[in-house]
Amino acid sequence: MSLFPAYSSDKLESTTCSDADNASIKWLSNSSFQTQIPTKIEPPDLYSSSDESLHESFSNVEKQVLPETILPDAKIYARQKVDKVQKTERKRRTHDSKRSKSDYELDVENVYFEDRHRDKGNNNINTFCSRVRPYYDISEKSLGFIKRKQPKKDLFHRYYVKNIDSVETKKKDTIIKRTNEKEASTKQDEANESIPSWCKNLEEEQKCKTREYNVQLLENPHNVKLWLQYIDFQDTLAYYQKHQLTKDIHRSTVLKKLSIVEKALEKNTDSKELLILKLHFMTELTPSDELSNQLEALVNKDSGNIVLWQHFIMVTQASVAMCTVPRVLDLYSKCFCILRQRSRTNPSVYDAQLLHMLYQCLIFLRHTGLWEQMWETIRINLNLNLNLNKTSLSFRGSIDEKKLIGMEEMILMSRLPLNQLWQRTESLRENCHWISVSRDELELVGDSRRFILPEDVADFVHPILSRNSNFQMVIYSLLCLKVPLLPCRDCYMKELSLKDFHWGIESIEVLLPFMYPMVGEMAGHDQRKELLKDILEGRLTSGPQYLKFHPAQEPYLDFIRKIFHTIAENLSSLQRTSIYIWWLRLERLLVFLSKDEPLKHDNKGKKLRATLKEFLKKDENRNNLYFYKEYALIELEMGRFSNCMNILETAIQSQGACPSAISDINEKAALFSVYRTFIETLLDIRTYKESHKQWMLKVFGQMVPNKSGNQEALIEAYLYSCVQDFLQVPLNEKENIFFLSNLECDAIVCYAYFLYIKDNDIQTVTKILSSCIDHAKDYSYLQEMLYESQIAILQLHHKRTESMQVMLKESLSKVLSVYPNNFYALSVFAEIESELPTWRFNSRGTEIDLWRAMAMCLAVRRRIGLLTKLDHSDAMNAALNKLLSFHLTLSRIPSIRCCPLLWRLYMLLLREHNLCEKKGEEIYHESVTQCPWARSIYIDAAEVAPQLLTQIQDVIREKELRMHVTPEELDILRG
Repeated sequence: MSLFPAYSSDKLESTTCSDADNASIKWLSNSSFQTQIPTKIEPPDLYSSSDESLHESFSNVEKQVLPETILPDAKIYARQKVDKVQKTERKRRTHDSKRSKSDYELDVENVYFEDRHRDKGNNNINTFCSRVRPYYDISEKSLGFIKRKQPKKDLFHRYYVKNIDSVETKKKDTIIKRTNEKEASTKQDEANESIPSWCKNLEEEQKCKTREYNVQLLENPHNVKLWLQYIDFQDTLAYYQKHQLTKDIHRSTVLKKLSIVEKALEKNTDSKELLILKLHFMTELTPSDELSNQLEALVNKDSGNIVLWQHFIMVTQASVAMCTVPRVLDLYSKCFCILRQRSRTNPSVYDAQLLHMLYQCLIFLRHTGLWEQMWETIRINLNLNLNLNKTSLSFRGSIDEKKLIGMEEMILMSRLPLNQLWQRTESLRENCHWISVSRDELELVGDSRRFILPEDVADFVHPILSRNSNFQMVIYSLLCLKVPLLPCRDCYMKELSLKDFHWGIESIEVLLPFMYPMVGEMAGHDQRKELLKDILEGRLTSGPQYLKFHPAQEPYLDFIRKIFHTIAENLSSLQRTSIYIWWLRLERLLVFLSKDEPLKHDNKGKKLRATLKEFLKKDENRNNLYFYKEYALIELEMGRFSNCMNILETAIQSQGACPSAISDINEKAALFSVYRTFIETLLDIRTYKESHKQWMLKVFGQMVPNKSGNQEALIEAYLYSCVQDFLQVPLNEKENIFFLSNLECDAIVCYAYFLYIKDNDIQTVTKILSSCIDHAKDYSYLQEMLYESQIAILQLHHKRTESMQVMLKESLSKVLSVYPNNFYALSVFAEIESELPTWRFNSRGTEIDLWRAMAMCLAVRRRIGLLTKLDHSDAMNAALNKLLSFHLTLSRIPSIRCCPLLWRLYMLLLREHNLCEKKGEEIYHESVTQCPWARSIYIDAAEVAPQLLTQIQDVIREKELRMHVTPEELDILRG
């Protein structure tokens, strides 16, 4: 027998399977150590046996294994091993049960689901091999650097923390392959089908949209609107490209827009909109000195293009390095010289352009403080074009210079800080000096810039050849003297080319229509007054002004009144009436403002009433119903309600009371205007009583001749016929006379008031007004007036019943989408915004209209005032921070950041809330960068950043702006 039985050569060929198995394991047995040797168990045949046979086979196997002998040491060792395994298994199970406890049921049917529970198991998938397993890098540490301060608890990052919608840069395939259009389209369709419906390929979508624009522009290259849409589409592309690693997306987008505009101008050379866009993009991309040279070359090629001239002048004017008063005025004189030569070929076109350029030049003179030169230019142009006498507009200053010197001495003796001494002396002199002096008076005055030679204004005087331009010149002249448009409508601003004239607004007088719209408003008077209350006290005026008391307030008002009367007497009949209505509304506005003055002067009221009575006694004014209506409203503002109603009733009866019997359209329009004013005065929330309902129905009864029967039915039938005639007859564009009422509008509004008084059914009233508004869609002047009437009656109903605010907001959004510069709609919008608990502006929007931005500033200012009164400091601070952030947003919008009044409002906010130390110097530098020509900004900056007073005075001298008190003169006066 061999030493190792396994290698033994003795083998039995005829043995059973069991004997062979036993023989194969005999060599493992040893007499010194006995252990259990597992026997091989054959698995049962699962397919041939039933369940019972399967159970029996397993039981037999167990019986065979159990009786085998096992040593006690082996039993103890096996039991300890089993206990350890069971312990670790139990711990693992409890740990896994705690760890894998989920708050949701697994949806097995839909394998792809959104993880809303932040299951950490999704970050570690152990079931896949390392090559298939996704890798998520969520480490915040860098190589060789350990944070000194570790956070208490690391934030858990989602495994889809990256934006899956962002456009990823992929390496493009540079191999050129030839494919047919059919193959490419089939591949594209197959790719689209393979992508799920919820997944969008933004890159492909943008390519498709760009391809559509290219095809459409090839088919119709003269469609300017389509070019503008394609240019706007570039902003959408830039928004989705912000996730890419591009250094300056904004600059690349502007470059792309500029190239598109240049291609568009090749096909549409006469498009003014495309040219303005091109110049705007050039301004953003090019430094001011290079841009000035480029624009000079363009102007030399096309010298008659008014858009190029305006932009060329504005680039020089808005550049801190290039802006000086003589340089800008020299450009204006060159422009006038060329336009004057071309006006002989086409007077109507070039006269309108020259008038607008003249208005811009006058505003520039006003901003720089050169009031004497501005007024001399206005005076000579009016004398030349209205055939006035040389002495008719030659006013002498009524302010005693010796008295003025005494007031200056009082300021200098007040021991105020140096910046306030200079600021108050400067404002006192600019308030009192606006008329040029003669050579004899120059010795007493001592200021050489107050003496204006004819050579200083000769380049800005031009005879107007077209027929209707004189009236426009009159309006421009009064606007330069800071008389606001009353009312201020979008159509007026469009006709006067003031919609985009943002840099010309620097004084608070232009905001007065927000406070007093004069469109037939019947509610919200106190709320509108609060919008401008703080601003009126903030002294945001420049030059002579008529809002607050000072020594030259009354002389300046008398000066404006004389100009109104002198101009009006040299115009045609309707234009004369329009100018006088403007003057009477200005007087009503001043009465409204004077109610809150601490020192009330009864002499002012008496003087005004005497002036109005003398005016109405004249033969040419005695039968004009517009004048009586305005006089009655002035009496109402003075607190004489009964006098107002008596005047209106007398005016109605003087014309026979029945509008249907009047054949003259102008007289009929005036009578309907008086009827409407009568009803609005009785409906006014300040004066309304229940007894007024019968009074109004009685007044309506005078519209129809006295007949037997139901009076109300006859009134309704007559007014209904007026509305039906308006809806059935197509409208023709009529000549728009400023400040006069419209016959169709007043008739429709009277019918709406009648239904509202009789049935109090606001739904029917709004339906009628809406149908009339839709019918007047091609007649913008009338449609805007109807919108104003709809808002007025909805606001009245809302104030009475505290309902219908949703409809009021919807009407406001419709009006402002079509007529964004309507001041009455903006004032109601600001009033609603100021009373809302939260206020938010979407800063992602790149553009916002200037007057809407003004309205939002006024709304938040009013809200801050209300919260301060209620002593809600936290809410007030939140509103203040929002307003500061909003001003910061406005300072980044290129189209409106050139408005000086916005910067002055910003500085006023800093002064009111003691933020000058933190932001005063920064805001001064930003404002001067955007508006270097505006003298009023420098004056305000002396209070916001007093430490920069010397620098501010040096910049004023460098730009050659008007300075009434030099530092050397101030030192002499103080010493």
